[in-house]
Amino acid sequence: MTARDFDGAAVRGAIVREGLSLLAHGLLLPFGAVAANAQPLRRRDQRTLVFLHGLGANRSGFIPLRGYLRALGYDRQYAFNYRSAGSIERVALRFKEEMEDRVRGGRIDLIAHSMGGLVARSYVQQLGGARRVDRLITLGTPHRGTHAANFIPAGLVRQLLPESAFIGRLNALPAPARLRVTSIVAGRDVLVQPIDSALCPFGESVVFDDLGHVELLFRPQVYGVVARELARPVAIEVPQMPD
Repeated sequence: MTARDFDGAAVRGAIVREGLSLLAHGLLLPFGAVAANAQPLRRRDQRTLVFLHGLGANRSGFIPLRGYLRALGYDRQYAFNYRSAGSIERVALRFKEEMEDRVRGGRIDLIAHSMGGLVARSYVQQLGGARRVDRLITLGTPHRGTHAANFIPAGLVRQLLPESAFIGRLNALPAPARLRVTSIVAGRDVLVQPIDSALCPFGESVVFDDLGHVELLFRPQVYGVVARELARPVAIEVPQMPD
């Protein structure tokens, strides 16, 4: 990129929008700390949207997207809360237990932001969750790891490094049959580096060049893609992403 190609106004605008998104996310956080009192969802023919948040967050970040999807008729929803501690595998095990306890019967579509996408993949690829899941939509997930994890020495965060054993094992596993996977990528994501790490090794992708990592949770155009992907039929064969 040359100096002539650099668009300072676009970069400043992206920084401002990501900052506002971080502020909105912070304001929502207290609402996600309240324990969910909903009765278990249990019906053989039900379809449930299940949401998994990212590192250091909680279910509140999905409040706008969940409201949008509820307005479209997706009434059966469940948002999983977890502490960002231990290991991604342990979080996935807890997620599996919660799905067995709280979402009984029917089919599941997973919508995950950031590290939540790796929890979701561990569930479907390592813990047998693929038998229940039709779709996985990830927003800004470091599928191939992120160099940004170098700045936080915590054990769980170290699993997000591109060279970590966890990332290597997960990406060596085959794509689950019939699972439709969509990676939504933020072109100005400073937390997933390099940017193409947000591409799952299998499935399809949608890239928003001007959006940031947290901004993905608040943009109507992202909501539109999520709704479109939820309306598409389940894949018979899962296409492979190029290396």
